[in-house]
Amino acid sequence: MDGLDSCDRVLVPTDRNDDVIALDHAVEIARRCDAEVCILSVVNPYEMSSVTERTDAESRAEEVVAAAAERARDAGVDAEARVETGTPSKRILAVGDETDADVVAMGTHGRRGTTRYVVGSVAEKVVRHSPVPVLTVRIGAPGELPYRDVVVPTDGSEANDPAEAWGVSVAAAFDADVHALSVVEPSRLPGRSDEEGRDAAEAAVEEVLGRAERAGVAAAGAVTRGTTHEEILSYCKETGGDIVVMGTHGRSGLKHALIGSVAEKVIRLSDVPVLTVPMQKASSDGDGA
Repeated sequence: MDGLDSCDRVLVPTDRNDDVIALDHAVEIARRCDAEVCILSVVNPYEMSSVTERTDAESRAEEVVAAAAERARDAGVDAEARVETGTPSKRILAVGDETDADVVAMGTHGRRGTTRYVVGSVAEKVVRHSPVPVLTVRIGAPGELPYRDVVVPTDGSEANDPAEAWGVSVAAAFDADVHALSVVEPSRLPGRSDEEGRDAAEAAVEEVLGRAERAGVAAAGAVTRGTTHEEILSYCKETGGDIVVMGTHGRSGLKHALIGSVAEKVIRLSDVPVLTVPMQKASSDGDGA
């Protein structure tokens, strides 16, 4: 899959009535590419102390997904509602596979009500292991729709190609502008100068600008120096970015090289949604978790 232009299905995990902001983003994305949404609630039986408690939880979940599906349909998007039981992150990934979901959209806090819920939790596990892009929307900092400015961080590596393609495709679908950013961190490598790093960063930005031009999307770029996640967040505020589209692999090529560092920090701290894009689907390399 090359980007949003070939998206047919968006999976929206949710577990509460007030967790609708991710749904709003999913519905808007689905409308733009004539896709459908699948709204999923997973009841974790391992947290239940009785059959009655589990039955009540399943009943509440049915109500949540039914209301969410109706909300999507009212917006003109086809919607399916599902309730599953099991370990939430595993079931989300399994249902994504079963339904051939092209994107997963989810909020980054849940029942525990903590703004750091994404860290070490369901959302983090889904981001780490999903073979398809995951849109995380921090509840309490939902950003705005429709997207008008799409921030695309890049390091110029081949591993980042899918994220760049997705960033441009999101901008094309929303008639938005692309803002490409490459960050030069102070070099810790012997014999490597900051000037070399800047040359590579400028080339990376030019590659994104070229992609945008070929897609007929307006774009601008910048190279900054500093700590990568801080520069991404700062650039997003400076440009009025509505969404960040970034990869989960870095120049090192190590699997999930950025998760636990740059991408995780951006997800935690961003006031706008973050779409994390894996290098490739797990089915193509046999190593998806």
